[in-house]
Amino acid sequence: MKDFDKSNLVGSLITIFIGLLLGFFGVYVSVFSDGLVYERAITILIVLIIYGVLSVIIGFVKSKKNWLYMLSLSLPGIILLLIYTAKDFNILYLLYTVLIFLVSYYGARSGKSLKIKKK
Repeated sequence: MKDFDKSNLVGSLITIFIGLLLGFFGVYVSVFSDGLVYERAITILIVLIIYGVLSVIIGFVKSKKNWLYMLSLSLPGIILLLIYTAKDFNILYLLYTVLIFLVSYYGARSGKSLKIKKK
């Protein structure tokens, strides 16, 4: 419990809140909205870029337990997408789920390596 202090708790809560916002207004809206396949693909690409940028920032700022913050950022979007997939199955939604996780994971690792190289 010594390693997990108030700043980690506040950081986790902020990251979960950002993950919920991004999950609902980004992921859920990108698969739920009407539009052409091209428009949806652009929206999904933008959402993945946002996940990547936020994950790099998380990895840079919180380099010790970045996996915890990465999960709290990406899991709300993944859970919302899996709930939507259960109602309306599409194999591309599962690919989207994997991409959210991978972009967040590699973004956090990249941010952590940036901080390590800076020292």
